Amino acid sequence: MELRLNDMDLSKLTKKVITVPRGFEYTYYTVAAQDSKPTLLLFHGWPDTSRLWAGFINQFLIPNGYGVIAVDCLGFGGSSKPTDPVHYSWQKMAADALHILDTEEILQVVSVGHDWGSAVASRFYNFHPSRVSGLVNVNVRYMPPITNFDLDTMNKRTKEAFGYSPNIYWSFMVAEDSADIMDNHLESLYSVMFGSPETYLETLCAPDGLRNFLTQDCTQPTMPYATAEHKADFIDRVGKDGVASTLCHYTALTTGVQTRSDSLLDQKPVDVPVLFWGGERDYICKPALVQSVIATGCLPNIKVVTRDGGHWALLEKPAEFGQDVLEWLGTAFGA
Repeated sequence: MELRLNDMDLSKLTKKVITVPRGFEYTYYTVAAQDSKPTLLLFHGWPDTSRLWAGFINQFLIPNGYGVIAVDCLGFGGSSKPTDPVHYSWQKMAADALHILDTEEILQVVSVGHDWGSAVASRFYNFHPSRVSGLVNVNVRYMPPITNFDLDTMNKRTKEAFGYSPNIYWSFMVAEDSADIMDNHLESLYSVMFGSPETYLETLCAPDGLRNFLTQDCTQPTMPYATAEHKADFIDRVGKDGVASTLCHYTALTTGVQTRSDSLLDQKPVDVPVLFWGGERDYICKPALVQSVIATGCLPNIKVVTRDGGHWALLEKPAEFGQDVLEWLGTAFGA
């Protein structure tokens, strides 16, 4: 199969805009399932939109009859962009997704997410388990409900474990001046996010590495999937919208919004089939971390697949990603 590098075309899907009960608009793209195949509910992460999934949708899901609902998550793309972190509670975003499913009259979905979208996909299952038949976590592992969270403690523990802190860059992401710095250094921001996975060790994973890279207007070579179309989409939409709303996904966790949301959940095992798919060179979301979650017993029916690549391994290895998910869907649902 010849894949178009980083396909970003969603024209085969129907674009819809909906207002959820709490007043925010969501843009999403949908295509109906064929022959009783499952529908996949797709949540992207930072700094993407639903276009992240276009190649996967066009090359693998639609040709094989799977249904799709690809959402522009709150704060991104064509959806509303509130800047108060309280609006990004996992419970509230899960309720928004539920409203989309009810509008589409879809009873159950396979909940799929990458990066922050993985957390949203997981919490959609946690809050509405009867509406989820399977869970796919891409790069970011399933996280059981959080009882407490402290960024400094997490960075200290991960440095002891790995010799560096994979999430040290979060200190910049939640800083008061981070949005202004990113908005004023878009070329550098694009370059640092979509560079070689190994460069993360000197930028995102180094104290003040991301801040210094941006404020010094540094650039670097980007990965092959970072095509001219991919860059233009990023520069145009982020230049127009800014990043302030998108950063609420970080501040909602570090300010206790998500801890309060998770306090409403029980610590129960996930009782649907789960696929974790990760990049072996993802230095900020190390795939080995999924083993610590598996060890708790909360993922009794999980398949783990890792491939060469970094945080966007699904774009680096689109054929492998698509085939791996199709194989898992066939095994889990006989599809």
